[in-house]
Amino acid sequence: MDFRKKAEEVADRLQRYYKMTEGWTSSKKSKNFEISYRQSEEFSGHLYKGEAIYNCPPKTVFDYVEPLPDGPRAKWDTNMKKIEILKWIEKPDLRINRACTASAMLGLISPRDFVDLILIRDTEECLSTNAISIDYPECPEAKDHVRGWNWSCGMICVKYPEDPNKCKLVSLIQPDIKGMLPKNVVEAAIPGSMTEFFTKLEEQLKKDGKITS
Repeated sequence: MDFRKKAEEVADRLQRYYKMTEGWTSSKKSKNFEISYRQSEEFSGHLYKGEAIYNCPPKTVFDYVEPLPDGPRAKWDTNMKKIEILKWIEKPDLRINRACTASAMLGLISPRDFVDLILIRDTEECLSTNAISIDYPECPEAKDHVRGWNWSCGMICVKYPEDPNKCKLVSLIQPDIKGMLPKNVVEAAIPGSMTEFFTKLEEQLKKDGKITS
């Protein structure tokens, strides 16, 4: 597999998804964020989009959402039980990660683990983590977990050139969590999980004194 080519294609695809303005259905909305969804182009489920604006430099927000074993996210995101780098394809921007998630919906959804190819991009417009699950025989399914599958997903920190202390965080996810679960259970869980993610992130940024105003 040409890992870089595949990852670059995913990053381009996610930019196209982000720039789509039509066809979204709002699922949850508050003064701080909005979660919406549309039919995925890649599988039978939904593509979910979460958007929130933070009075915080984009690099700071990016560092807090990057899935790294020794990064801030491993400490504040309680849905992530374990994050590890399985292999660097090419430092510092291309790697293979494994993430183990906690159970959800009072145990209806058991813990999952995902093995993803991840590309980091830094452009004039944004900083982004771009990921897609891959078959990686060197990493068997974690004990007591179900192996899930992420179709093209990512975190995009959109820069505001006129205000370097402000950014918009866009989360694009389309997980196929596998297992014998009714579709409605999965679709009920994801917006709630995304809401929790944005809320906890803001709380942690405030706690650490990263919010500028």
